[in-house]
Amino acid sequence: MKIRCIANTGDTLLENYLDPRVGYTKELKFTLTIGKEYAFYALYTWQGQVWYYICDDNYIYYPQENPAPLFEVVDSRVSQYWQIEIAENGLSTMAFTEWFSQPYFYDKLTDQEQAEVEIFAKVKDLMDTEFNSQESYPIQK
Repeated sequence: MKIRCIANTGDTLLENYLDPRVGYTKELKFTLTIGKEYAFYALYTWQGQVWYYICDDNYIYYPQENPAPLFEVVDSRVSQYWQIEIAENGLSTMAFTEWFSQPYFYDKLTDQEQAEVEIFAKVKDLMDTEFNSQESYPIQK
């Protein structure tokens, strides 16, 4: 799936996305470019919120979560590399296989552990190729 940034500040977020304890305030400026399209490599939904894991404008080696209200979906195809997991507590996550099959994958990735960084780089390349080489199927309005 591909999304396009339509806003990059916290003042555009719905109240349920704001949480000053973790830095999500109306004053927050996200490292996103309005109008730019981003592939997302995982997403989760929780208590009425949707978050996309994208490689934002400060991308180094792992995707970071960004709130869905900052984007519009421009290509709704689901990646062949994704699977979905729905936890008993209602958390739903869609991501590539290793996200689920390797314990603490994302934590290890953000800690820059070599194996996880290499896995993500490979999956990112596969998903980028998948979405850039095929005809786009935009959302019908």
